[in-house]
Amino acid sequence: MSDKAPRRKKGRSGDGTIYWSEAEGCFIGEISLGYKPDGSRNRPKVRGRTKGEVRDGFKELKEDFANGVELGDKYTVEEACRDFIKRGLPQHQEDDETFKRIRSDIENHIIPGLGKARLKRLNADDIDDFLAGFTKTHATSTIRRILGTLRRIIKLAQRRNKIARNVADLVEAPKGTKGRPSKALTLEEGKAIVRQCRKSRETWAHAYVALSMFTGVRTEEARPLKWTHTHLNPVKGERCTCGRIHREHLRPHVEVWRSVRVGGDTKTEKSRRTIALPKYVVRILTEYHAKQIQDRKRNGHKHEDIVYVFGTRDDTVKDAGNVRRYFKTVVELAEVKGNWAPRELRHTFVSWMSDEGAEEELIADLVGHRTTTTTRTVYRHQLRPVITTGADLLDDVFGEDFLDTELHRPWPRIWRHTALSGSPLRAVLAGGRYWVRTSDICLVRAALYR
Repeated sequence: MSDKAPRRKKGRSGDGTIYWSEAEGCFIGEISLGYKPDGSRNRPKVRGRTKGEVRDGFKELKEDFANGVELGDKYTVEEACRDFIKRGLPQHQEDDETFKRIRSDIENHIIPGLGKARLKRLNADDIDDFLAGFTKTHATSTIRRILGTLRRIIKLAQRRNKIARNVADLVEAPKGTKGRPSKALTLEEGKAIVRQCRKSRETWAHAYVALSMFTGVRTEEARPLKWTHTHLNPVKGERCTCGRIHREHLRPHVEVWRSVRVGGDTKTEKSRRTIALPKYVVRILTEYHAKQIQDRKRNGHKHEDIVYVFGTRDDTVKDAGNVRRYFKTVVELAEVKGNWAPRELRHTFVSWMSDEGAEEELIADLVGHRTTTTTRTVYRHQLRPVITTGADLLDDVFGEDFLDTELHRPWPRIWRHTALSGSPLRAVLAGGRYWVRTSDICLVRAALYR
């Protein structure tokens, strides 16, 4: 009998090599998968407590190699987030509101909650558990936005061959807390705020509130509004506040053509609109225009060729946070109860228009909605709850005489005898002079309508 140890069977080509490492205390496998860009052979390593774990790792590496996905699973969600900020948002500037909001969601929510997870190991359950933590503290719209940002992050990693599929697409956003309900100022509250703005030292506040409250423009449309788009005296042959001389008489109006969004575009295509101004607003804006030039000239600021209607002293677009803070102060001084924001001036406009009987189509055109669906859903609390047109038309057709005639018609007589009993049900005879007591409601009906 030979003393030689049995020769180990040689593995097939492409199966890789597995060996035990005393230094690391585990099995290490190496497999050859093509070449690197510099021409050297690509031999990734896999570690496992058993040979079976190493072979499973080989299988995953082969699948990733066949699908063109980057090998290995060390790429984390945090690294994907950093790459998204660097490469996925090139069209946004760092001072842009959209960029700030996305970065805030990443830094404050996604990285703390999922940053340490390896992207290839991330599954739907992990994302579900992550989003479930926001259901008691954040609104549904916020949770949807966070999930949307996560989907965009993984989609970029997918395009760069870091992962084979976007697991976030398999997840639906859970329902969170109720968002802030839409609301509108009453007529008296609106008047109180306008009066308080007129007393304010900030001359722009009175004009800003009046324009927003009586035309329904968005805050993002009012802040970048230019004087070249504001026509307060478009009279033929005279120089208008827009700086041009009009060829014909026009009604005072503003051209809502731009916003503070990326690229300066409005929210929707239909949001680009031209709105006629009420006389009250024209008067306020005209006084403000003269006072703006006067105040800036006195204080040594730019007072010629002013670009923005509600701009800063340096003639730049006013910050949204500053507008909100000052509006909140005005509301408190006007002694209007509740927490109000400038965007609710738009809701107030819709409410007042609806109270005056304006149709949904007209309101949708004025506020720049693409369809009346948005007007009915987002602004449903501001629309008139009762549709009275049909009732008013029928009242005109039938009139009060028809109703009086029907109420005074005599009851029909009972032509056949009905058995009496102790039941409390009663049938009323003609004129209410006789009663018939019966236990059967069907007999009562038959007696009344026979």
